[in-house]
Amino acid sequence: MHAPEPIPDGAILAPHHFYIGILISWFGFMFVWKWYPRTGSIVTLVGLLIAFDDTIQHAFQIDTPLHYVWWGILYPLVRIVEKF
Repeated sequence: MHAPEPIPDGAILAPHHFYIGILISWFGFMFVWKWYPRTGSIVTLVGLLIAFDDTIQHAFQIDTPLHYVWWGILYPLVRIVEKF
C-alpha cells in the first residue's frame, strides 16, 4: 500500500478530507437534522468519521479504512476515466 502523507497534499493548510468531513458533518447537523432527524444524524456521523479517519491517518501515519477504499477501489476507477 501507499504510505500516508504526514502533511496532507504537501501543505498543512491544503483542503483535505478532514475539512471535507467537518463540512459534511456541519451540513448534516444544520440543514438536514431538523427536518429528517435520522438522515441528519447519519450524515453528521459520516462526516465526523471521515474527519476522524483522516486525522488518525496523518497523526499516526497508518493506513485507515478510507485509505484502502481510495487506493483499492476509487483510484483505479479514476485512472480508467482519465484514459478517456
